[in-house]
Amino acid sequence: MIPGQVFPAGGEIELNAGQPTVTLDVANTGDRPVQVGSHYH
Repeated sequence: MIPGQVFPAGGEIELNAGQPTVTLDVANTGDRPVQVGSHYH
């Protein structure tokens, strides 16, 4: 084993299967650029 080594699972992994989604329209009216993202703990 190598420290930090990753052993990925085979195949595809579907995240949040069956969970509802939300679509937002976002407008920036300020004079500075903003980034919109999602974050979950």
